[in-house]
Amino acid sequence: MYMWLAATVICLSSASVFAKQAGLVSKGHELVSIIINGWYVAEVFALFLQACCWVMVLRKASLSFAYPFTSVVYALNLLGSWLIFKEEIRLNHVLGILLIAGGVAISSRSVSR
Repeated sequence: MYMWLAATVICLSSASVFAKQAGLVSKGHELVSIIINGWYVAEVFALFLQACCWVMVLRKASLSFAYPFTSVVYALNLLGSWLIFKEEIRLNHVLGILLIAGGVAISSRSVSR
């Protein structure tokens, strides 16, 4: 179950990175130019994989247990924005991620499987 949960988070975070890249390389404002963009296709595929992995998670775990772990996506997106897109990370970003992580830790302990 934890493998499927990790795959869910990785696919969801990858989809965010693919969406950002699709937006950066899209030419024009026509809907067709976005839909045929390879990065957009990669985003949709990553979301499809994420949905499949998520179903596998929910076969074994309760939604109230599993869902808080998807907030790890925020940390991965922050890391990806810095590593891939060279975006600036500020202290408030890091503090926000730490607050989210603390909330996940608290909520995952209080929920029974």
